[in-house]
Amino acid sequence: MVVELKLKALMAALAVVGLIVACGSSAPAEPPGGLPGIDIDLAMPQAVNQLLALKSAGFVLEHLEGSTVLVPGVLMTKVSGEVSIPDRFRVTVEAESEFPKSYLEISIITIDDAAYMTDIFTGRWNQISAGTLPFNLSGLGQTLAGIIESVQQPRAVRAERVNGVDTVLIKGQIISENLSELVPGSADGFPVKLEFWLDREGLLQQVLIIGRVVATDIPETVRKLTLENINQPVVIEPPGDAPN
Repeated sequence: MVVELKLKALMAALAVVGLIVACGSSAPAEPPGGLPGIDIDLAMPQAVNQLLALKSAGFVLEHLEGSTVLVPGVLMTKVSGEVSIPDRFRVTVEAESEFPKSYLEISIITIDDAAYMTDIFTGRWNQISAGTLPFNLSGLGQTLAGIIESVQQPRAVRAERVNGVDTVLIKGQIISENLSELVPGSADGFPVKLEFWLDREGLLQQVLIIGRVVATDIPETVRKLTLENINQPVVIEPPGDAPN
């Protein structure tokens, strides 16, 4: 009888110890924003405010998968350049012609309402109306701020170093029409994955746009936007050989 009571007491003690160990070893609950130490409800508005205050930047928008159809038979693969907000940008558009297979490069400069574009065949500059361009990158900061504001269910995932800068990777969802100011021809209603990297001050460094945005996109399309030389002085002037 004494042995039986001791055995029951031992079993009860082990059960209590087991409960304590189980409770003590359970992983702490993950914060709603994802990565511990990152308040997503503060990080998102901070990123928007930084973009609204953007003065200048260099940028590269390229395709890691797929391409953007400019006109039937001509596929845009990359756009790179500089922007001086609020009224100037200089870009180079790289594209491929399918028939015949060839590489195309077009340079564009806008200053206020004036725009200059190189001829595809001769490379000479021509003055055109800025309103005829399919995009207006002089408002890049406001465009990107609107995109970040439209992200649904943002979640901080991990810390990463991007182009030599310490950043936090945030993932979320967005609807394709919210990208129309950045990606010409954006369709309505496509769900798109968005991944973006913010530095310690909340400055946007890089964006991945994953999925179909334009109706002609393949489902696996991936676009990457990289910002550089953020808020560094940039001089954009009319091309020297442009007609008056």
